[in-house]
Amino acid sequence: MLVKVKENKMNYFESEPMKYFAPPSTMSAETRRAKLEQMIDSGDYLFGLKTDGNWSRAIITPERNALQTRGISTVTKTYGEIQDKVLFWNDVCKTFTKGTTVILGEVYLPGAIDKDVGSILRCLTPKALTRQKNNPLRWRIFDVLALDGMDIMNVPFEERIRCIPDVVKRINSPLVEGVTYYDMDETFFDKMGEIFAAGGEGAGCYRKGSVYIPGKRGPHAWDTVKVKQEISSEIDAFISGIVPGERVYTGKDLGSWQLWENQKSGEKLVGSYYGEYRTGGTYIPITKNYFNNWPGAIQVSVYDNNKNEIPLCKVSGLTEDFKTELRDNPERWIGCPVTIGGMMVSSAKADSEGNGISIRHPLLKRIRENDISKEDCTLAKILS
Repeated sequence: MLVKVKENKMNYFESEPMKYFAPPSTMSAETRRAKLEQMIDSGDYLFGLKTDGNWSRAIITPERNALQTRGISTVTKTYGEIQDKVLFWNDVCKTFTKGTTVILGEVYLPGAIDKDVGSILRCLTPKALTRQKNNPLRWRIFDVLALDGMDIMNVPFEERIRCIPDVVKRINSPLVEGVTYYDMDETFFDKMGEIFAAGGEGAGCYRKGSVYIPGKRGPHAWDTVKVKQEISSEIDAFISGIVPGERVYTGKDLGSWQLWENQKSGEKLVGSYYGEYRTGGTYIPITKNYFNNWPGAIQVSVYDNNKNEIPLCKVSGLTEDFKTELRDNPERWIGCPVTIGGMMVSSAKADSEGNGISIRHPLLKRIRENDISKEDCTLAKILS
């Protein structure tokens, strides 16, 4: 039974989403495992399957309804809205007609990865719906923040999630389901192995008593933890392309952002132009990469058995020094071998020969300019 509920007074449409902690890539596997074991021993955590999809927030009020994304729209200057691009939205809206209801979920596509979901949602509405003709986007609910006019953000997580089965039942759509949560006990690592073996992305772990705090990770960093699979060995590949940085900044710090571009003159500026931007002026916020003419990522590839170049993934998170090198001396780095790590090898789009595999959440481990040749970077080594 829910307790500590109160009437809705918050403007959920402008509320910054809560953040979910992920152990940094610099943390050793041993340290991560030890921390997870501490969480298991505490008996104070639950976990559920994490879908490889896009975070979303459904807000249904008497005045307005929206299915929002985490990113900021360059058109509306607030969180993006995708309700017109999914087929389950009418079922959601007609279910909740009393006060405000706020539901968190992941929009996902069976047999695909988050990039495939994003490619559909970035389309104009008619095309987005057409692309779902044979395989519609689904919605997996993982939390409830308000229900039928009552705010339950301050209710402990283990109590909030008790609403999920009833919410799913009320919506009554074949495209909507709920996350099932389990006690994080001694079977946790075995269950994680089953999730990974089935091609799952990982799990979300939550302290039972944690409350929802907009814009924060909770009172403590490990109150909410994303657990993902790591590649057991490093992968050798070579740089086959340099990917330009994104132009428009869509982060949450627009009010204090200092990097801008005059759309009429193309001049890049440092300063406070948010006021002009909000009122439809000629300035747009731009990313640090675009401001400095830095690349946003490198494309890395390997060779198949026939010496064909097979694109593997795009690796971002590069150091500023390396991005400067790529900008100033691109010809030096094309073909350069590198070693990468990541969370998992995804075969969702691979053929029987392995062509089409990709690395989830890749990161650059080492540059091997004078160590190995690019001919040593093969698909066979990844599949062995």
